[in-house]
Amino acid sequence: MSLHDRWFEISWTLRRKWFGVWEVQDYFTNLEERALSGAEINLGFILMVVASAVLATGGLLLNSAAVIIGSMCVAPFLGPSRAVCIGGLFRRRDIFIGGLLKQLLGLLIIGAGVAYAITALLRISFPGMELTPEILLRSMPTTKDVILSIMIAVAAGAAASLSLTADPSIVETPWGQVFDAVIGVEIAISLIPPAAVVGIGLAFGSLHISINAFLLLLVNVLGLDIFGSMLMLTLRGIRVKYLNLEKKIRFVTESALTAAPGVTALGSSIHVTLLADTAAKVYVTVRTLVVDEVPASLAEDISAQIHAKAGCRSEVSVELIPTKIYSML
Repeated sequence: MSLHDRWFEISWTLRRKWFGVWEVQDYFTNLEERALSGAEINLGFILMVVASAVLATGGLLLNSAAVIIGSMCVAPFLGPSRAVCIGGLFRRRDIFIGGLLKQLLGLLIIGAGVAYAITALLRISFPGMELTPEILLRSMPTTKDVILSIMIAVAAGAAASLSLTADPSIVETPWGQVFDAVIGVEIAISLIPPAAVVGIGLAFGSLHISINAFLLLLVNVLGLDIFGSMLMLTLRGIRVKYLNLEKKIRFVTESALTAAPGVTALGSSIHVTLLADTAAKVYVTVRTLVVDEVPASLAEDISAQIHAKAGCRSEVSVELIPTKIYSML
């Protein structure tokens, strides 16, 4: 092997290891599905934001860091943040906008609204309430505070992306879910307290406090979604072309199965594992009627069509499950 060939092999191995996610089943499709779920607004999300806003408001007014930390533990902002960055990378405008609107709804309407209502009620019930140092920290930040806040937001966003790419298989395990919860707390550090301060400032009639807290919140959102999460996923090699390749391979395989005699779509599944940008493993489980005969060359035919239509070399495994159907319909 020549020196040039050896260098090419080493550089390709390094790019494949450090700047790409390979050998994970249905990885890019699962990323898209996770982003879709993160962009959906449901009752559970709204209730969790309300709970976190109540805790954050109480902690800020009491000047209690422990209670503020508790609010971060229940703030559900990991999903929409991922929706924004993955939707942007996969060029899914619906996911990107959905995640962004979900963040704005949770932070500025629900979070700030709950903080305003609670603070206004408490000021009527208990006159003499004052702004605490925890509130002022997020409403009148020094240059040092702003820089540190940006650093925390970017680091939290990077950690959220690394949890999806550094060890992709861990995310689907119970330990991965715990890791996700920890990342969610890190993200909430930058979001729910300043959102609550926006509402508290309005309740105190201090517009400048609300404006400063809003600007800090906006900087943190940009740091999380763009400079932390999206940039890290880009550096790790997450590309829309790999998602499209997974979908193309799955579509070609489905078409081949539909055309094959003796195969029923009921209960069939197709799993695609990209090994590189031009190689993949495809695992197919198909149901077959006992009375029908499936061509012995089915796996070979699927592989040939994948190479011809998707431009990808593949190893295709087909598991046949004999099926009997009885119906009185």
